[in-house]
Amino acid sequence: MLKFFKNIFLGKKSEEESVIEAKYFGKYKDMVDQRTFFQLIEGYKSGDIIFEPVRRELSEADQEDLYKKIDNADILSSQEKIEAIIGLMMILDGMFPETYIISHLEKVFGKEFSETIEKKREESKGDIAVKKLVKFVKWKFDRKKKHGRNLA
Repeated sequence: MLKFFKNIFLGKKSEEESVIEAKYFGKYKDMVDQRTFFQLIEGYKSGDIIFEPVRRELSEADQEDLYKKIDNADILSSQEKIEAIIGLMMILDGMFPETYIISHLEKVFGKEFSETIEKKREESKGDIAVKKLVKFVKWKFDRKKKHGRNLA
């Protein structure tokens, strides 16, 4: 997916252009800091799915409406809109965005929306801790294996 987003910024066509978010990335690509954008995308790409993704519960039209609300939010700058779009992608795919991104989403969707996300994050603290521990153990194992250390 990272290659897909890079292609958008480079103006290349892709088979994945039907992705709803692509329209907005293309719209804002010249208005946002590309380095920050790619950092956000990398965070999205490497994020842990914590809760059941809701994307498949929504029709494409419903998803499009959510993105349009962000796009039409005059209260957000172009940079904040991209951050909010990526935050919405994360939520739809079962991940938690950073708190500052949730504040952008709150400006668009209201306080109840952000409170619901924060409540879900609080309920998922155990799952988050387990995923972080598994990731850390895997990293340590891979590191030892790479450096030829005894694994026993």
